[in-house]
Amino acid sequence: MAALNSIGTTGRVLLVDDSPIALEAIGSRLQESGLDVVMTTSPREALGLATDGSQPFDLLILDVMMPEMNGHELTRRLRSNSRTSNTPILLLTSLDSTDDRVNGLVSGADDFFTKTAPDAEMLARVRSFISLGKMRAQLQAQHEAMARVMREPEAPTPPLARVEIIHHMPVVSERLARALRGSPVGGEFQLTQRSPEQRMLTSDADLLVVSYPIALEGDQPLLKRFGFDEEAPAVLVVDEVESTSRRVLAFDAGADDYLTLQTPMAELAARLGSALRRQRRQRQLRTSRDRAMLVAVTDPLTGLYNRAYFHEALGVEFRRAQRYKHPMSLVLLDLDHFKQVNDTLGHTAGDEALREVSKRLRQTARSTDVVARHGGEEFAMILPETDLEHGLIAAERFRAAVDGAVVRGARGGSRTLTISAGVGCFPVHSTSITELVELTDAALYNAKRMGRNRVCPVSLSQEAPAPASPVAATVPNLGTSGVLERLRRLVSEDLEGPLTATRTAARMLHQASQPGDTLHMLTSQLHQSSEEVRQELLRVMDDLSRAILESGRAGAAPRNEHK
Repeated sequence: MAALNSIGTTGRVLLVDDSPIALEAIGSRLQESGLDVVMTTSPREALGLATDGSQPFDLLILDVMMPEMNGHELTRRLRSNSRTSNTPILLLTSLDSTDDRVNGLVSGADDFFTKTAPDAEMLARVRSFISLGKMRAQLQAQHEAMARVMREPEAPTPPLARVEIIHHMPVVSERLARALRGSPVGGEFQLTQRSPEQRMLTSDADLLVVSYPIALEGDQPLLKRFGFDEEAPAVLVVDEVESTSRRVLAFDAGADDYLTLQTPMAELAARLGSALRRQRRQRQLRTSRDRAMLVAVTDPLTGLYNRAYFHEALGVEFRRAQRYKHPMSLVLLDLDHFKQVNDTLGHTAGDEALREVSKRLRQTARSTDVVARHGGEEFAMILPETDLEHGLIAAERFRAAVDGAVVRGARGGSRTLTISAGVGCFPVHSTSITELVELTDAALYNAKRMGRNRVCPVSLSQEAPAPASPVAATVPNLGTSGVLERLRRLVSEDLEGPLTATRTAARMLHQASQPGDTLHMLTSQLHQSSEEVRQELLRVMDDLSRAILESGRAGAAPRNEHK
């Protein structure tokens, strides 16, 4: 289940009912709760709306009894379409028969509720499945990004599912075990029956079937640990009595389903099977994502995502943010004074510094965040569904996690580590990926210029760096020219082989710039380079010479006219 359990959960819902009166009544209740609801009385129109791909839905709510195409058939068609195969589906019915509920679950629906259900119960169920839909969409997006980078087929489905039953009454535990064995998944699972006294802090199960007191009561309720964690098992709560208030509490705490002991055996089996299928599909997406990450998209030194995957994922998440009209934050981070670590402690210590920073960033980030090594000592993070305020809070948390970490050299000596960060946000700062990256990179550079070990947001008055224009560059404004970006790339690389000509070029540029400006600080750090970079520096000098010459000519003309 995803981490979106607040009353104000937002999402996009498609509601289908052939009765205009029922459509308006239910739709208005959903809209009043803050949801974006698209309504139609036509199942065929609904099929087109859901599968055209223009703007995906977080949840589909379908009436069962419709003359053109009933809800079960519509569910089967939606499940067979790649665009809606993972979208949660709730069936809406005025019937209350076991056969109707079982048929709906077998057709591929995730759950159902009756049209007469209390508003609180209906909204709790809707919120729960919108959270599930968002998590599925994000896992699918990450999986697709991996597949494009790897160009390999997805991992096979794990051969056996794992189920644990935890109930304080052994007779009930046995009944649940019988129902599971009679479910549509048959014997394709491993079943464990655990007593409540066996304390469980973690579980590798796909599905946990637990009694209400274990799930929500006591000092350490199980749902407090597992309710809203992408990596956790699905949790199905079994209660001894039917209670709307307890049902709502269970769903809002992260339960995937809620049953009572009065539930008929056939429906119990169908629900257990449906919950297990949902969780196995999510686990398959995670397994495929993790497998691809290990094979193709990680940086071998740090274990983080590499640059190739980062830019693919950024495109995917950016497009998702545009479609869903949700914010997305981008954080670029840079290890401060990394060159000095290499120079004073050696490259082995430099590698250890990168690994230590990577570990701390990964431990501090959410499971849904994308953390990558962008190149050299620079890191990049994508924070989905995160506005600017929370993006800045997260970036400060990352900075604090690294602040004061110590790296030691093999032959003695040590240095403390800090990072600087820039934060940009869609759509506050930009509606273009390229511009957002450039603005966030400039914000990072501002953090460096202001003294390092700090977080800077994109300034609303800040403009994206302009393309290099050497002729327009002047000595007093070197810090904003295209020349600056070229030099910045040079000094960020870990290059070997000191060359006299390179140092001479760096010194000349240092002297030409103004004390305190960006170029002045950059060139003071340039001590060694390669032949290729030496040639580039010479070209930079040529550009500067032309810029200074043009500046002199422009300045001379007014003086002549004044005379």
